[in-house]
Amino acid sequence: MDLRALLRPTDAADDPAPWVDEAATPRPALDGDTTCDVLVVGAGLTGLWAAYYLLEADPALDVLLVERGTTGQDERGIGACSARVGLDADGIAQRYGDAAAHDARAVLRDAVVEVGGVAAVEEVECGFRFGGELVVAGDDEALARLARQATAATRWGDETHVLDAAALADHVGVEGAVGGTWSPEAARLDPGALARGLRDALLARGARVVDATAVARVSAGAAVTTHGTVRAARIVDTRPSGASRGAATLATAPLPEATWAAVGLARGEVLAHCDGLRVVREPAGRLVAGCAPAARRGTRAVGAAARSADALHAALVALLPVLADAPVTHAWQRPLAAPGALPSVGLQAEHAWARSGGTGPAAANVAGRTLAELVTGTQSALTRAPWVRRG
Repeated sequence: MDLRALLRPTDAADDPAPWVDEAATPRPALDGDTTCDVLVVGAGLTGLWAAYYLLEADPALDVLLVERGTTGQDERGIGACSARVGLDADGIAQRYGDAAAHDARAVLRDAVVEVGGVAAVEEVECGFRFGGELVVAGDDEALARLARQATAATRWGDETHVLDAAALADHVGVEGAVGGTWSPEAARLDPGALARGLRDALLARGARVVDATAVARVSAGAAVTTHGTVRAARIVDTRPSGASRGAATLATAPLPEATWAAVGLARGEVLAHCDGLRVVREPAGRLVAGCAPAARRGTRAVGAAARSADALHAALVALLPVLADAPVTHAWQRPLAAPGALPSVGLQAEHAWARSGGTGPAAANVAGRTLAELVTGTQSALTRAPWVRRG
């Protein structure tokens, strides 16, 4: 299957988002110079969450979000809302100490619950479903490695259960799997629908959201855009910095129930292979898959799958052969954080910033909440997290 004609680049911000069935209605662009209490640059999930929690803290704030594309149209993730990020608890402990690792893992686990809770309270129809995350082992060595990781995870408060082949088959139909693990700290969702729902919740609370407005320069108390200058008491910048690595990602057409009966994932589980492939059954019945580059060092097939949509498709079919004839309708490069990456949030004078691209919806929620607390001067476990920079 040649998927090159479908492949979209990582930075194609003006293209419709992959596998979106309901296009976002663009907001008007900025109409000349303006002022506000807080300017949020970038209305991706991190920016939307920051604005949401700022208004939770102080509903009287005049909050303006400025987006260069269309809010909710360019969320390119696979739909996995997971407490996993690029650096595991052992890695966090090595960098920042055991206490920081305990706190960071608790914050990330809570973020999955928080995303679902806000979606329910705000009546955001994004297909959020707590199904946990499965990691599949293809051989006994891989299963033993997963079992060791599950044992280690309990040190940091993470709950992980080891599954034999029969228990795994109750969740997913992976041919030849010898077992795996299941963790409850994950959910599936439609990230574009989540973004659009958050945008609508913000508009209902009086926030201003403008699309098609690129920010050329941010300085103390002001941002110069393509449609005017915004002067603000506080500026929150959530734009990605530097070039993101791209990871090949694809989506099928909505699959028939007979295919889903063979695949499984009926509870909304996120499926991961221990070599890095991740699969989500998205709310409308598509299957979305992506792979992290070099997720298993020295595994050439996985590295190729991360770069090439065709190689990704081959890896997906090897994992779930029932998908051999499933039509692939979308393929794209999604931004992906570097190995070992954590959300990065900071505050310097009146300028706050966050970089959480490629680490998923839960990490975006953490970054957005942390930004809001930094801006409002709140002290909490979030503002003490190891990824927060001050001064």
